Amino acid sequence: MKKMTILMWSLFVTLCPLNTRAEDLPRLSSDCLEEMKNRDFLYNKAVMRDIINELGLDIDSQNYLEVSDKDLDAAHLIYGGKEVDENYQSLHEQFIVASRGKPTLFVKPSEAYLLYKKPDNTNVAVHLKLTDLKWVVVGKKKKEGNAIHYKLLKCEKEYIKKKREFSSQ
Repeated sequence: MKKMTILMWSLFVTLCPLNTRAEDLPRLSSDCLEEMKNRDFLYNKAVMRDIINELGLDIDSQNYLEVSDKDLDAAHLIYGGKEVDENYQSLHEQFIVASRGKPTLFVKPSEAYLLYKKPDNTNVAVHLKLTDLKWVVVGKKKKEGNAIHYKLLKCEKEYIKKKREFSSQ
């Protein structure tokens, strides 16, 4: 019993300072998180605009529906979330790329383009056509694109500074 009491007090004394320290961790404000979300949205729009312009693609919001990876996953779940769904999987696998911004799918009936910018700023457009069961790559365009700068917000810089100071304590 005595050993158990000593063990419990040791744990208590050891863990209490950690709890206090965890509460002092720097955090991003909800306003900053919202600003980051807006910045990321605008950044991705600029990346897509560069890809469409540089590759001379005829993609517009009237003829194509813009679909993110999250939109695709949500649609998959809404329509049953089948484990073996070649239609979904043939599109989903296209999103697995290293990119600046988020890869984005532009879809119209039986045709789609997946657009993304490689880390070296190469613009890529993967042209897809719908067959009976799945989407098939029918072409790919690549061309050097413009560098789109991703700027840290002031609140992010302050957060990083506070986090470094906290870690060095």
